[in-house]
Amino acid sequence: MYFKKLSMNVLSSVQSFYHTLVLYLSAFVTLMTPGTVIWKIFGNRKGKVHLMSRDLICDSETLTKLPKCSKPLDQFTNALCPFLPTFLLDSDNSWKQRRNVFSFGNDLIIERIGQTSPDFRLASKPGNILWDVFEMISRYSFQLVFNRPPTNEEFNRIYPGLLDINRIIKRFTSTPDVKIRQNFYDEVLKLIQDNDKDFLFHNCEAFFQMEEIHQVSSVAEDFLTTISVQCTDLVCHMLLVYSEHADDFQNQFDNALNETLRLYPLTDLWVRQPYGGQRGWITSLVQLNRNGWAQPDAFSCERWNLPKHPPLMSWGFDIRRCPAQKLATNVSKLVFQTIVNQEGFWIEPAANFQHERTFPYGCQAWIGYGEKPKNARRWKFENKLRMQLRRWLCEKLRMIDQNELN
Repeated sequence: MYFKKLSMNVLSSVQSFYHTLVLYLSAFVTLMTPGTVIWKIFGNRKGKVHLMSRDLICDSETLTKLPKCSKPLDQFTNALCPFLPTFLLDSDNSWKQRRNVFSFGNDLIIERIGQTSPDFRLASKPGNILWDVFEMISRYSFQLVFNRPPTNEEFNRIYPGLLDINRIIKRFTSTPDVKIRQNFYDEVLKLIQDNDKDFLFHNCEAFFQMEEIHQVSSVAEDFLTTISVQCTDLVCHMLLVYSEHADDFQNQFDNALNETLRLYPLTDLWVRQPYGGQRGWITSLVQLNRNGWAQPDAFSCERWNLPKHPPLMSWGFDIRRCPAQKLATNVSKLVFQTIVNQEGFWIEPAANFQHERTFPYGCQAWIGYGEKPKNARRWKFENKLRMQLRRWLCEKLRMIDQNELN
């Protein structure tokens, strides 16, 4: 009995070492994100895969059956410094204050979304539309928080900070620009101190009871950054999918939105530290959202009409579920539908562009109105190899610096 147990332990250790080695080598050598690597290696596996230092959770059923926990889902990111995002806070008084304040602001912003009719129109051109969409939504996020468009001076101090945050998230660079981030921080603090009557938290006593860092982080990270980054990604994903599935978005929008999020989740990995006798674990949202589906890599709105199907895990779970789901969905829907409903709108991705979750090449597409040129399907964007090499380097530096996969 003893030797049998010993043999099983040795075998388990060997398997853990093998799985960890394969995962790390693949993540470091390939151009894929860690979450995509996990899906490629482990596919439709169920349950847990034991790694050397933690468990890999392979499916949503296993994930949701884990003991409930209020610990943060992610504890290794410098992308948002100097701000303190709510999702990194332990479930202490500061976290509870931030969540309560967010709920107050979230409800008001959802009202403001319904009261605005912004003119989101993309310029007619071939090229990278990611930053065009990002700038539009960044301006709109300011308008939602302060109930007015930003002045040029305000936007010129805030937008570079938002841009720097998104560049790190996208792995276009590996270290934050501290000076630009500080300008962002200082401008938001000034706007808070002005406390204009239309400011989102003008009459919110709980907001002004928080420490300065949490006030600024609440505005800059929980709202401005969340809206700008998440909604830009979702809108760009929908635009690319729309280029092939326009009828689905017109006839069954909610299903098309869910299917877009299933294939292109806005987050790569969820990680949680050990708790309650559980080993620390890691899970890939690419794997969670494709595991258990027929033809998991194909776009099919009809799958959402089935009476039973795996859950969409893009917005989190348990107490740490993303509270901005409705806000982000409403903003993204408004921006997307305003863009595609422009008279004569069409979009054609570059012939050498691959649609990936994290936009390693940006969002390379030709936007136009009216008749589509005959060469629209043949145009290609330039410097693809250079983008691949830069992305690979920044991706690996970030993995090392942020201790991802550990």
